[in-house]
Amino acid sequence: MSPTDSTKPAKGLSGIPLLGCLAADEIQGLERQCRWMTFGSGEKIIERGEEYSSVYFLITGTAHVLNYSESGRAVSYAALKDGDVFGELAAIDGLPRSAWVCTITPCVVGAVPGPAFLDLVTANRDMAMALLKRLAAVIRLGDERLADVSLLGAEQRVCMELIRMAEPDPNDPSRYVVFPVPTQTNFANMIGASRETVSRILGRLREDDIVQRTDKGLAIPDRARLEQRALM
Repeated sequence: MSPTDSTKPAKGLSGIPLLGCLAADEIQGLERQCRWMTFGSGEKIIERGEEYSSVYFLITGTAHVLNYSESGRAVSYAALKDGDVFGELAAIDGLPRSAWVCTITPCVVGAVPGPAFLDLVTANRDMAMALLKRLAAVIRLGDERLADVSLLGAEQRVCMELIRMAEPDPNDPSRYVVFPVPTQTNFANMIGASRETVSRILGRLREDDIVQRTDKGLAIPDRARLEQRALM
């Protein structure tokens, strides 16, 4: 299905961390160049090999970045949520898209032409540094996951990925939460395991009260126990 064009959402680009260094008038100028779009669940935003360079800002919703092996197995690189940015590599190097980005839940995105994004980056040192730090973080995360696959068992990899995704619970700082929770298939793709393996491991972690399923995702009542389990 094709995306549905929409009007500018109420918060626009103000909630995008990468743009936090920009002045209000700079953000407004970028918003004027945005094409605002709505995608349903399970829809494609970017297709590998496409030759356009728009940069996307995820306003609401969740998506994932994935590729396929020669055997057709999906490999998910990252989960995306509100405030994330994607598609910047094609804007930087002018090459075709290197991966698919597909929605998990309905998403609202703002798409900015690649040249306009690059003009902003090259004219603003703080913006350029923010982008470099973001790309460095992506590389470091990729290195960590590669090391996990090489050195850790499946349960350890599940625990390590939960630790990476967990954030302090705003209602109880002593607890952590994982939200949104990726599907078991997406989780399996991220750690290099089968969906059935992830399901069994998450079941054991729930039985041992290391994670708890709630209406807000996964709760981690004691992060230290999860960290200890990751080292077993």
